[in-house]
Amino acid sequence: DDSVLIVARTDARATHGLDEAIARAQAFRAAGADICFVEAPQSVDEMRLICAAVEGPKMANLLAGGLTPILPPSELAAIGYQLAAYPLDLLNASIIAQRRALAALASGGAPPAEFSL
Repeated sequence: DDSVLIVARTDARATHGLDEAIARAQAFRAAGADICFVEAPQSVDEMRLICAAVEGPKMANLLAGGLTPILPPSELAAIGYQLAAYPLDLLNASIIAQRRALAALASGGAPPAEFSL
């Protein structure tokens, strides 16, 4: 079914090491996964190894404060990733904006003008 995309994820890097995580991703691909996702590589070198060892599209999860280096999409593409998730960036930006607005209100002011839509 072309309307279904299977993203296969392994968290084995944290508990069983990089070699096992890569082996699992290769098995996912052999079983028909459309995209393989090895969670939490700990360096750009590990990211390169994953992309070189696993055929087909790969996904990177770039979590602020996580173990994986945060790279821009252009660098991820050069390494071999086709999909990237930055799951906390919009949430973090909204929290920062909320704090600024609340600080302005608490000091007797108004939220900054740029907060108007």
